[in-house]
Order: sequence, then C-alpha cells, then structure tokens
Amino acid sequence: MKHEALLEAAFAEFARSGFRGASMREIAENAQISSRTLYNRYPDKLALFEACVELAADDFEPIPADPEADLRSWLVAYTIAMHSQLMSERSRQISLLVYREGSEFDELRQIARSRFEQLQVAPVTSVLTRHGVSGNAAHYLATHFVGVALAEWQRRLIFGGSPMTPAEIAIHARNTAFLFLEGANALVAGDWQLAEMDA
Repeated sequence: MKHEALLEAAFAEFARSGFRGASMREIAENAQISSRTLYNRYPDKLALFEACVELAADDFEPIPADPEADLRSWLVAYTIAMHSQLMSERSRQISLLVYREGSEFDELRQIARSRFEQLQVAPVTSVLTRHGVSGNAAHYLATHFVGVALAEWQRRLIFGGSPMTPAEIAIHARNTAFLFLEGANALVAGDWQLAEMDA
C-alpha cells in the first residue's frame, strides 16, 4: 500500500510540476516516507518517472487477436480499445509531459517509445504477421497504422479540444482501418515499394 501511495504522489508531482520541476523531496513528503526510503527504492527521478509510466501502462489491457475475426474488424476493434485506454487521466498526463519535455530529456522519449512499441505496435505487428505479412513489413505497417489510428487523439491532446466521443472514435476507427488496408493491400501486392528506412 505504501508503494502505491508513493507512485500516486510521484504521479501527482510529475503532472503538476513536469519532469524538470518535480521534487523528490516533495514526493517523499506527500507519500509520507523519508527521502532516504525514496532514494533506496528509486535512485533518481528518471527511475521514479519510469515507474509512473508503468503505472499508467496498467491501464492497457491486452487486446487479443480473435482468430475468427477478419483483419478489418480486428483493426477497428483495436483502434476503439486503444482510444478507450488512452483516455485515462494518467495516460493523458504522461503523454502531455513527454510532449512538453521530451525534446529536453531524451530519456523520457526513450521510455515512451519503448511503451509505444510494446503496448501499441507489437499487437498489430503480431496480427499482421498472422495474416501473412512478413516480419519487417509487418512492423513497418503496424507502426504506420498506429500512427494514423492515434493522429486525431494526439491532435486534440496537443492543440486542445474535447476528447473524442465514442461515436467519433467508432467512425475514426472504421476510416483508419479502411485507409490502412487499401494501402497495405497495394504494398503486399507489390504495387508500392516499401522503402528501407531507419527506425
């Protein structure tokens, strides 16, 4: 229970003050532990921030690949589920912090990128592979799919605006799956070249 209180206090401090401004002393006081106890558990602010990202990642439940579902239906369901998970206050605050301070602290971007790959891209890569897309192409296409699927969420997060409604998310999910599959079909058929790019 104390550990959960510590992470909640850290999360609140990061959300309020940002990464640069967050105070380990304040976090320890708000969690009602000594600074020494805090540093014994997390040697620095970055390690504590990563633990907070992991806490936010707990909001992400795996979205299973239904072997009976066609690819389009799965992509639509996946997009809707991804949006639902990203609408949590923790996910929103962590994302805003990374957007605000990621250019200054590369470590924040690396943590966010790792979770993006693990929680959002890897499931799509796995499903595309199961549907016959080869390894590198599956990852490349999955990354692009997730980018398009999250584009409107990111736009509203960065520039302001109300969160997408369930009806808007459903329309966006159907449009994203349609556009992606039409382009992916052309790639798989060899109509387009998959450029070699650095990840």
